Amino acid sequence: MALNSNKTRIALISLVVLAITVAHSFGIRSRGGYLHHLYHACFFLPLILAGFWFGLKGALATSLSITLLNLPEVITHFEKFSPIEFDYMLQMGIYNVVAVCLGMLRDRERREQKRALEAGRLAAIGKAISCVAHDMKTPLVAIGGFGQLLMKHFETGDPRLEKLEIIVRETRRLEMMVREMLDFSRPLELHRSEEDMCLLVRESLAVVNEAATAKRVIVFSTPANPPRISVDPLRIKQVLINLMINAVEASPEGEIVTVATYKQGRNLVVDVSDKGDGIPDGKAEEIFSPFYTTKKEGTGLGLTIARKIVEAHEGRLELLQNSGKGLIVRVILPIGRRP
Repeated sequence: MALNSNKTRIALISLVVLAITVAHSFGIRSRGGYLHHLYHACFFLPLILAGFWFGLKGALATSLSITLLNLPEVITHFEKFSPIEFDYMLQMGIYNVVAVCLGMLRDRERREQKRALEAGRLAAIGKAISCVAHDMKTPLVAIGGFGQLLMKHFETGDPRLEKLEIIVRETRRLEMMVREMLDFSRPLELHRSEEDMCLLVRESLAVVNEAATAKRVIVFSTPANPPRISVDPLRIKQVLINLMINAVEASPEGEIVTVATYKQGRNLVVDVSDKGDGIPDGKAEEIFSPFYTTKKEGTGLGLTIARKIVEAHEGRLELLQNSGKGLIVRVILPIGRRP
């Protein structure tokens, strides 16, 4: 029977707990003897297995099960409270303390392993992307440059001019994709300065308003006394523009995209809310994966790069379901860090 199945592991843990409980209940004639201590020590075996296989939740579920199974014996002999009863209660408390410590350590180890695997995977992807992007950059610049030179030799209305305009436009789009790939593959270098976040949001809105249609209204709210914050203004504007464009594109015509800036404890928060379809179940983390996109165009690196920039600022990027419909992308940046 393979132990890589969760059902098999749960069955094994349950069987061991029940076996020890039965042996403890029916195999001991004198309470407090050496067998009593031996059987209680055996309960640590399923506890360790549960913590190793299932983390904090599994370890706690096992320790609570052991406590409940041993509780009748404590209640039965509780009339004459003695050192033996105290020993029983102390052991049950130890089971739960060990379960919490073991489960938390195992969960932390899993998170660190996941981060290490993710960092290694992203490093490998970034290296491959960097090679491809560098090879693409030079010919794209040449194609775009020669296309623009050729456009000067044709008069307006010439059908060949229209085809050249398509070539130049598509070349620019490919150049933008190459820039995104290079941003993803390169380590970030931040040039911090004390900035007014509300001003950065307004400047980002000015860029987005040109791309947004008049049918989609963007509402911007600011705090009464916005604090200044140490950020790389160009990088943060890159994040904000990306999030705002995503919100506009996700929202149906006639809906409102809201950008709210406010202080929350020692953090400055920017919420970009759209009225789209929200996040499909189980896709919250996948949205940040490289090359994951629901658009027909684009590299799928926008949110990945945005999170990379925010985390470089010691902040975090969160996805929340909107109260009505759609999605809230929350940028959380710490206040008070000096350049």
